[in-house]
Amino acid sequence: MASYEGGCLCGKVRFRVAAAPIDSGYCHCRMCQRNSGAPVVAWTTFPAVSFSWTGSSPATYVSSPEARREFCSDCGSYLVFWREGSSEVSVNTASLDDPAAFPPRMHIFTESRIPWFRTQDDLPQHVGYGPFSSA
Repeated sequence: MASYEGGCLCGKVRFRVAAAPIDSGYCHCRMCQRNSGAPVVAWTTFPAVSFSWTGSSPATYVSSPEARREFCSDCGSYLVFWREGSSEVSVNTASLDDPAAFPPRMHIFTESRIPWFRTQDDLPQHVGYGPFSSA
């Protein structure tokens, strides 16, 4: 069984995922941009039942009626995104101990892409959640 670990910058909040990833990509939405302070957030999605916290509990920010984001209250690292009603959790790829193992496979919320930011890839581009619209 696949198992991956990750955590925040200061090491206080840690997690484990005991399943293979479902998908990965770049999110260009304004909430991710503002939450991270970056033009894009790389994410990897896993089955929610496979995810567990192994260190201190994170802080939670309810960013919309259908979503919450969890982060370290000490160092501020943004770690995971939970979408209401979804059986998946999106992990900030850079928070994984081996982020190189999870290359992005698509772009979502491209309507919010900052014009001066471009990646050099031919990955599929999606408006909104794209293939996850009904997930």
